Amino acid sequence: MNATLERPEIRFLTSGEVTGAQRAEAERAVRAALHGTGATSVQVTLSIVADPSLPRPALARAVAELDGRRLLAQAAAPSLEEAIGLLRHRIAVRASYQRAV
Repeated sequence: MNATLERPEIRFLTSGEVTGAQRAEAERAVRAALHGTGATSVQVTLSIVADPSLPRPALARAVAELDGRRLLAQAAAPSLEEAIGLLRHRIAVRASYQRAV
């Protein structure tokens, strides 16, 4: 199979104090959720707002190109690690739905 289809380029946008480990975790999660889908490109946004009054200051968002259609998933949580975990699940669910239709 074409390597591009199995390992699409993932572009990142980050905002706030996002660590390299969090970025690597997001890349692993997105790749796992999209494995075998034929995704051709992915953009991931990771953001942390430094405001302790917010209940969910961390946001993880992904936009992937699947079979010429855009797949969008996002999650907000108290920590970026939790948001990434939620994002992985939401991407997998949406990708499976897109394959079914």
